[in-house]
Amino acid sequence: MTRIRGSQLRTLLSCAVVMEAALLLIHFARDPAEQVAFVLLSYLVGGVAFGWLLWRLRNADDDTSPRSTIVILVVAGVVFRLTLLPLAPAASQDVQRYLWEGLVQWHGFDPYTLAPTAEELAPLASEYPALWRSINHPDVPAIYPPFAQFLFLCNAAAFDGALLGWKSILLVFDAILAVGVVLLLRKRSLSIVGLAGVLWCPLLLIETYEGGHLDLIGAALMVLAIVAMSRGQPILSAVTLGLAINVKYLWPLLLLIILARQAARQRRCVVFIMVTLVVAGVSWIPYHAGIESALATVRMFAEDWAFNDIIFEQLRRLPGPRWVPMILVLGFLAALASLLAFRRPRDIWCDAWLLSGTALLLSPVAYPWYFLWIVPGLALRPPLWLVVWLLSVPLLHLVDWQYVSTGQWDPMPWLWWIVGAIPAMLLIRAWLQRLRQPERYQAPATLKNHGEA
Repeated sequence: MTRIRGSQLRTLLSCAVVMEAALLLIHFARDPAEQVAFVLLSYLVGGVAFGWLLWRLRNADDDTSPRSTIVILVVAGVVFRLTLLPLAPAASQDVQRYLWEGLVQWHGFDPYTLAPTAEELAPLASEYPALWRSINHPDVPAIYPPFAQFLFLCNAAAFDGALLGWKSILLVFDAILAVGVVLLLRKRSLSIVGLAGVLWCPLLLIETYEGGHLDLIGAALMVLAIVAMSRGQPILSAVTLGLAINVKYLWPLLLLIILARQAARQRRCVVFIMVTLVVAGVSWIPYHAGIESALATVRMFAEDWAFNDIIFEQLRRLPGPRWVPMILVLGFLAALASLLAFRRPRDIWCDAWLLSGTALLLSPVAYPWYFLWIVPGLALRPPLWLVVWLLSVPLLHLVDWQYVSTGQWDPMPWLWWIVGAIPAMLLIRAWLQRLRQPERYQAPATLKNHGEA
């Protein structure tokens, strides 16, 4: 046992050194194009180290870990984040939108009714000219749901809309995610080293602390909802899931179907669904004047936005209104969620990421940071499709590198085939394996690794 733990410590230390060197490399960029190039290189080097770490730790099922292991996991995770905090994003302008919409609210305006180019916001644009000029699609009003808007407002109120302030908010939800993962690891008697799956994941680190994307917040709330349900607290689960719906809609709504079935086993299904929907609905009260505008923006996004949508693109060719493909995809995903909810043996944790991965495959838009919603799946015995996809999806930043370098936008649809083909096949295989499982509860002895979340 001592030899195994010594090997584990050496693996962690070696991986930590390589990943930190890869992240430090980004600081040497002299312009945005070079920064995106260094981000890609960091993904390559750090991804190899992280993949090797997952491989070495794949059989770590001892629920007792030495204190030194926990110290290395946490300290290295903190260092990784501190390394990236000073960086401004180069591949995406999403975070500028977050900062702007927080300031808009702080100055008494509604971001759902006023696009950044609105005349009413001209004084604010003059006060923050650099931020205003960097906003992408300035003629489009807000699309992010109310809880995200509330966090943008918090950043404006507490940090005057500073990027570092926003990253501080992300750190809080990052800690919530880590705590949720630890609780699940303990519940399943799995090794604490599984925490490296989220603390050290290059995709989470770079897309969150270099890119500033909010998807980590939704992932953390989803994990908290799963943890609360597993601990027999359906009301807390409903509240956190309702907030997650108001970060981005799709993934939490799919999880709602799975968790509702689990709540039914606790005879709290109706209460769970009602609390979830009430929390999601009440969040809109401060923004009720902009609901119609927000719905119009969401519809525009669903009908016109496209990136890595090879499957969805084929559905767009169907006759009829442009919203039909989205309805078909949502209906199909809801059917899959219902199938998983009623199929035994149930494993909310595994089913959540299986369903979320399928949603990414069928989505009209799948930027690399969208995959942060499935990163938590790396913590508890991750399936092969999940590991391969999360390690390969950063290649999509080649599109951003070309755009920043040349000013020409080319979505490179062929790149999605390289990134997504193998994970898609592995995902289909995972579905077949899941559906072939006998519809009965597994024996208690197997619950250590595969029981209900």
